[in-house]
Amino acid sequence: MSERRNVPTDRLRYGVVGAGRVFQRFHLPAVTGHPDYALVAICDADPAQARATVGDAGRDAVFTDSLTEFFASGRLDVVAVCTPNDSHVAPVLAALAAGAAVLCEKPLAAGLPDAERIAAAAGTSVLGVNLPYRFHPLLPAFREEIGGPPDRVTLTFTTAGQRLWRPVTKWYGDPARAGGGALLDLGPHALDLLTALFGTPEVVGCRLDGEPVEERVDAEVRFGRTLAHLVVDRAARTMGLTVEAEAGGRTVTLDLRRNEVRAGADVVARSDGAGVERAAIDRFLDAVAGRGGEVVGVAEAVALQRLIEQMYGSAKGVEAP
Repeated sequence: MSERRNVPTDRLRYGVVGAGRVFQRFHLPAVTGHPDYALVAICDADPAQARATVGDAGRDAVFTDSLTEFFASGRLDVVAVCTPNDSHVAPVLAALAAGAAVLCEKPLAAGLPDAERIAAAAGTSVLGVNLPYRFHPLLPAFREEIGGPPDRVTLTFTTAGQRLWRPVTKWYGDPARAGGGALLDLGPHALDLLTALFGTPEVVGCRLDGEPVEERVDAEVRFGRTLAHLVVDRAARTMGLTVEAEAGGRTVTLDLRRNEVRAGADVVARSDGAGVERAAIDRFLDAVAGRGGEVVGVAEAVALQRLIEQMYGSAKGVEAP
């Protein structure tokens, strides 16, 4: 069921499929704070709850639980897809067919075949993926302080899991809906950050803990001569994302929780961390609006998902194809 209201025509028309926590926390403030966009359509399994959540920001929007009605509500310039992992394909393909620019949440799909299907359909359309940590302003200072390829890297990514996040629907622990656990959930962020710093990695090995989906990942990848150890734990008691690089007897730390770079115990660079988690969304919206910006491309997201598939295979003792 949908409800039509007055829809503005002087700005780029933005619609979202899936109005859950990710949309509420990151996408909604980004689009409502951008002068070039109007939120005009929201498709969600519970339109009444979505309307209550969005509040006054959606006063001119159509709310519906039907993708058909969503796209029939009027031309959409941008569509954000914030549904569970197994529900990305249909709205992304429909948005591309409608000629909209699309921003999809990571991972691109619950499984690699569907991610590749989306990539094949994208063609020359604007299709981006929300991977923000590559844009952190401290990355250049971290690389400069290291001074060259490190001997060893340790990335540790911990979250308090659903005790803090509390998704609207309980799909994170469902293997069919999520496609995996902590590796597919947080792994794209970790691997994209490492790729931005050191280049494309090769998988060495991976171990997973947890049922029915893993909550902890202990893995190793290699960047040339540099060995990187990944620890991802979404059932931890603390929030944190750090990259420690050992080079020439020194340890340099990029701490994205504290927003600082440390050489040993000394802080050598700081940032206020403002907007870091929204960085890819803001840049995407700017790019579509012609304000510069940058789009994290679908090919990059698929490459990350292939790496993750190799890591799952390594954990199961399966050779990568």
